[in-house]
Amino acid sequence: MNSFLRLLIPKAFVVVFVVFIFGSSSLLGELSDMEEVVRWAGYGEEKLSTVVISGTIICNADQNPYSNPHPVSGAEVSVVCGAKRWPRAKGRTDGSGKFAIDVPSHLHGVPNLEKVCHVRVVHLPPTSPCGKAKHNNKSISLSSTDQGIRTYTTHNIHLTPPL
Repeated sequence: MNSFLRLLIPKAFVVVFVVFIFGSSSLLGELSDMEEVVRWAGYGEEKLSTVVISGTIICNADQNPYSNPHPVSGAEVSVVCGAKRWPRAKGRTDGSGKFAIDVPSHLHGVPNLEKVCHVRVVHLPPTSPCGKAKHNNKSISLSSTDQGIRTYTTHNIHLTPPL
């Protein structure tokens, strides 16, 4: 009986596989065009939503957060999400220390994005007085929602040089 089953199982697998392929050929034919597949999955040229995380990095060169702040231009920041803290998106600050990161579409549907994702200062330019400042994760908060655009902010990220 065992030898009979050993012969029957591979043949049954082939029959099921052939039925599956030919039975689903109409679905595969409809979705064979790559553009259609991309559109169907929600990743086409038409963006369904936009999520932006913005903020400003400020260096307080004299250890006092309220006197003589300087914007940090050219700093690299990243959005990190989840337990593994892998960077999900990156950006750079402009001349006034501001950054705006367009979050990838696969994160748009994450519930409570402000509890799961943070902004991390990855690199500061060596010319900045805060170039060796310690970088901590900065939480984000929802600041506005308008016409399919959600904007989160870190507000100001204050850095001070080490003593």
